[in-house]
Amino acid sequence: MAIKVSGCIVNYNSYDKCRETVRSILSNTKGVELTLYVVDNASKEDELEKLKNEFPEIVAIQSQWNGGFGAGHNQVLHLLDSKYHAIINPDILFDRDVLTELVEYMEQNPDIGLVTPQIRNEDGTDQQLGKRNPTVKALVGRHLFKKKLEREVRHYQMLDEDLTKPIDIQFSTGCFFMLRTEIFQRLRGFDSDTFFIYYEDMDITRRVINHAHSRAVYYPYTYVTHLWTRASSHSLKYFIILVQGMFKYFGKWGWQIGYPELKDGGNK
Repeated sequence: MAIKVSGCIVNYNSYDKCRETVRSILSNTKGVELTLYVVDNASKEDELEKLKNEFPEIVAIQSQWNGGFGAGHNQVLHLLDSKYHAIINPDILFDRDVLTELVEYMEQNPDIGLVTPQIRNEDGTDQQLGKRNPTVKALVGRHLFKKKLEREVRHYQMLDEDLTKPIDIQFSTGCFFMLRTEIFQRLRGFDSDTFFIYYEDMDITRRVINHAHSRAVYYPYTYVTHLWTRASSHSLKYFIILVQGMFKYFGKWGWQIGYPELKDGGNK
């Protein structure tokens, strides 16, 4: 009997992209019993109804307000009866049965609670989204003072490690990952009371490791494509939300300015 897997996409005014995401998932997922949820966070147009008409196999959930990324995903918590659950952005594309590949890997490694594959750009290059826990220097260096803080950013992005094979990570990007449903439910999903968008993925990865006592792993032997727009780089509104999220994250987990191993004399 095929293993039950659920997946959730939270859509907000992204009908065209979401449509292609749903199509790619349904057409490529063959080896597991999939229930695909689409939660619409009160889009301006009737996007969910159009998606439901085209893809009657999805479970469509209409939210009456936009509570953010985590709140949208948490709406399916009480509905899940799967063994594994995938968090999926509406700008992710499949061209292979990645859900089955990840399930097979997690079945072989019961100590892994969360796994993310390689995340690729449209041209096939790696977006390098498996990371260590962030520091203030690393996050600032991602957006400002890039040359001055290059060493800190490279360490944060784990570019000092061999990323051609599976490796434990401390931060999995929220654009796509799979975790054990039991862990997702036990953690009560994302911390939507603290985070509206951004940093909720850092937070839940950390809770999987610290509170569920499970591993988070980057698995590069399969991949998805991410049509990344980097909204915070092009919108003052989203950049402000990004900065606010950083303060909330460090306020919750404690302020770490830099990596101790990168102090003078560090070899990475």
